[in-house]
Amino acid sequence: MKRIDLLPPEQRVKASRERGLLWAILILVAIVVALGMVYMWQNSQVSDKQAELDAITAQLAVEQQKAADLAPYAQIQTTRTAMTATAQGIYYSRVPWSTILQEISLVIPENVRLQSLSGTVPATMLPGPAVPATAGAVAAATTDITFAGTTYTHKDVAEFMTRLGLIPQLSNVQLASSAGAAAAATDGTTGTPTVTFTVTASLRPYLTPPPATVIQGAAQ
Repeated sequence: MKRIDLLPPEQRVKASRERGLLWAILILVAIVVALGMVYMWQNSQVSDKQAELDAITAQLAVEQQKAADLAPYAQIQTTRTAMTATAQGIYYSRVPWSTILQEISLVIPENVRLQSLSGTVPATMLPGPAVPATAGAVAAATTDITFAGTTYTHKDVAEFMTRLGLIPQLSNVQLASSAGAAAAATDGTTGTPTVTFTVTASLRPYLTPPPATVIQGAAQ
């Protein structure tokens, strides 16, 4: 059977408006509920992030305190490292007197007799505060090693000087003095040594300056 709407037209319009208003209210309520749920979810996320930030901040404060407590030990370690490096530099830049003496014993001629040998290390080769050099100036040769001895002839002195020039640690080998004359025995062989001499030499300077004894980074 066909349904017949017996409501007057104005009532039908009113009912239609009421239904539209109801739907609008329902939709608005749904939107408000959805926004409330989104707000609660975002607020929960913010709370979680804030709690995480607070935990990280607290951990950072703990680590900073640990770093502050360990700072003196870090300074001690820095000073120890600098002292070790300086000690190694001093050790490797030392003058190897034992090696030099051994090499001298290998090159000294059989006819030469040394009566004395003295050696000093020049100030420019000693560890310590660097000595400022004048621009363009050439370091003057120093008399670091002095040999005094006797031999039979002046030729023996010259041979001794030539052999000293073969030692890598020595340079500027010079004859300071040589006096006397060769004496011959009656049988034609060389007699008693009568030539006395003094020969000087310089220690060959380092390719790099010696290390400074002032520890960089040491606690004051």
